[in-house]
Amino acid sequence: MATKPKPKSKGKTQSLALELVKSDKADIVKKPETAVSSSSNFLRRLVHHPDSEIANAVIVQQATYEADQQSGAELTKLRLDIEDIDAAFKISLKLLNDLEAKKANTPRYIKSGNFQIGSKKDATDIHWNDWRRKDQVLFCFLLTCLVVAAGLGMGNVYANLVASGNAVFIEKPWLALMISALMPIASTSIKFVTNFMTYDSSRRTYAKCIYAATGIAFLFWCTLFGVIHTGVAGTIDWESFGESKDYGSIFIWSQLLVEMLAASALFLALEDIYMRYSPDMYVENPEYIEIEKALKEQRAAHEALREKRGKLHGRLVELEAQRDAFINERIVEYISLRARHIATMNSHH
Repeated sequence: MATKPKPKSKGKTQSLALELVKSDKADIVKKPETAVSSSSNFLRRLVHHPDSEIANAVIVQQATYEADQQSGAELTKLRLDIEDIDAAFKISLKLLNDLEAKKANTPRYIKSGNFQIGSKKDATDIHWNDWRRKDQVLFCFLLTCLVVAAGLGMGNVYANLVASGNAVFIEKPWLALMISALMPIASTSIKFVTNFMTYDSSRRTYAKCIYAATGIAFLFWCTLFGVIHTGVAGTIDWESFGESKDYGSIFIWSQLLVEMLAASALFLALEDIYMRYSPDMYVENPEYIEIEKALKEQRAAHEALREKRGKLHGRLVELEAQRDAFINERIVEYISLRARHIATMNSHH
């Protein structure tokens, strides 16, 4: 007696249904409404199928169909909602990070005059006569030294330019004078770096670095001065120190450096005394306030979006788990029915 060929694939529903028809179990497909509406009745009829592999595949398909009837629409809508909320969450996270970075790079307080904060007293009522005598004397002394240092720097540059023999500087000395003005300008620029520092500790650290650099440059200048200008020690044979060495250009460079740094250091010392009687006033930066407000609103919106996203993903996991559990229950129920069927058949033999 010829046997019917068994299919190798379990992939498509139509091929499995055809196998059921070929196995002479036509009652399985004659009443699809009954099979769909009653899972237990479907399993009891399928238990007579001779090919357990095909039967198992049909059980999985049938259970999938039943699960889709129960929660398929919700699962489909849930996956679409998750796609939308994931895209919105990614945009929200980028906006939140951008605001955080912008806030980190924006100073919270900015320097402001008393008139900007409505103060009519405080530092504006302190005049020169209110200063301590010690501070008045130091301020005048430092101011004199600053003018001398700036003048020496300008004079040094001017003298070197004119002594260079360049016809341009000889015919137009005002041009050399203008170039020499770069020395006090450079000193002022070094000092005004402190105007961009918010904290007094940063200013003190910067001032200490300028003082230390001035001291080191001065020691270097003193060494070169002793090498070049022997003075009373002219009888010493300095040629043995290096006949071919010319320290003139290095000496001029070091002198210019000392004059520039000394003027900056004196300017910082003047500022320190002046700030005791006219301290900088700081107010909250309006830009910082706006960024902080936007960041607070965005953080709240992002938290709500994350909570909603978490619920959607959680619901998706829950529905998929219920779907898989339902399929497993149908498989286990079929295995149990088939085992009882086989036991019953064996008991009759």
